[in-house]
Amino acid sequence: MELLGRINRRKIYYVQVRNNSEWKNSLPKNDWIAFTISNEEDEELIPHVVNVCLDKNILFACNAGEFGSQAEDYFLEEIGWRGVQFEEKNDTDFDFGSPMTSAHKNFGEGFWFATVVASDGDKVMDKVVCIDFTKRKVKKNLAELINKINNNDWLPNDDEIELAEYDNR
Repeated sequence: MELLGRINRRKIYYVQVRNNSEWKNSLPKNDWIAFTISNEEDEELIPHVVNVCLDKNILFACNAGEFGSQAEDYFLEEIGWRGVQFEEKNDTDFDFGSPMTSAHKNFGEGFWFATVVASDGDKVMDKVVCIDFTKRKVKKNLAELINKINNNDWLPNDDEIELAEYDNR
């Protein structure tokens, strides 16, 4: 996991899961935000990553890319399934907090939301891990967005859809 920069109190990290067999060992152990970037070609990777993220106690999963909505669905399904398993195992209602999720068709807006806006009450979320599933990678785009947010009072555009800019075109 590589530190890309900071936005306010949040440290922004980057990890690419396709070419890094050790990615899961570098994730925080609790109270963090995942910003995932995935496309349709990445679908087979998503279930495993979702399980690892939930095992590592994420508080918020913001999902972007062409497959962002479907990635959010994977998170929601696994969160629901874990709740059912808890209730069956413990014969009691699952009534404690679970991670929140969001999906963004506008890449810049999704990143801005994850790094500036996302919150969970009084819990401190000072780490955002950008989890890049893509073959073409988005690390440079993320670094540019960090710079824009920090130096220009930048806000995302109002376009409903804005795709990521890939490192490898």
